[in-house]
Amino acid sequence: MSKSTFLLLTLAVGMALAGCAPTGSGPSTEAPTTTTTTAASPTTSATPSAVSSTSPPSPLPSPSTPGNSATGAAGCIPNGIAIPAGATTAIIGDVDGDQQPDTEFYTEVGAFSYGIHTASGATALLPDDLAGPGAHSGWSARLDGPAIVATVLDDGRSASLHAFINCSFVTTMGTDGQPYRFLLNGFGEHGTGVACNNRNGGTLIEGALAQKRGDGLYDIQWTHVNMSADGTTATNGTTETRYAGLAESDPLVKQAMGSYCNDVPKVSTSGR
Repeated sequence: MSKSTFLLLTLAVGMALAGCAPTGSGPSTEAPTTTTTTAASPTTSATPSAVSSTSPPSPLPSPSTPGNSATGAAGCIPNGIAIPAGATTAIIGDVDGDQQPDTEFYTEVGAFSYGIHTASGATALLPDDLAGPGAHSGWSARLDGPAIVATVLDDGRSASLHAFINCSFVTTMGTDGQPYRFLLNGFGEHGTGVACNNRNGGTLIEGALAQKRGDGLYDIQWTHVNMSADGTTATNGTTETRYAGLAESDPLVKQAMGSYCNDVPKVSTSGR
């Protein structure tokens, strides 16, 4: 065999082997296309202050169904659920990261429920299991430590703590495995109120205890509530006596007896 023939055969075998080698590319990592639907228009108009609608109530979606899921970017996926007719509504700050104001509401259709309707067109419901006979109220505020949205519901006697996470509500549990609760307005010995506090450069949740002294004046203790990053648990943090010797008529005593968050709007039921 001549040298030129040998070289041609060698070249042909090498090209055949190269055609069988792996390319090095794996399965496609392209995310599947997500289809979104346009939310139905709310049945009540949102205003900066709480308002009540006189239109007849509409049925609620099942409260056990999450309102919607996050898009992976700012804003919640529209789910086509409108604010129930007759609900009390108020405009609140952005809760889903799209830098647009959102709407909170309280509805009395069936069992009491608090809810949030985002500017993106998603609605999430939080059933109210408090048993007080009067008006029930709720508010939501974005915290700075951790960076989550806390929701507080109250019936004038006690308050429950929740979080708005990934476009749905979770109920915050205490160290005893039970829902974390605050006592309000003297209906217990271990607390009288709940509030958000931005005194230290960030919005935090605190529990209040207004203690009446023998001379009739009040001392007020505040306890920082540490919420987990996913909003599912809370523990008591540091306690300080912030005010002492206040008259019963002092606004600081009134604040320590209920549920409030500075200028964050509250929505309430009619109390009927």
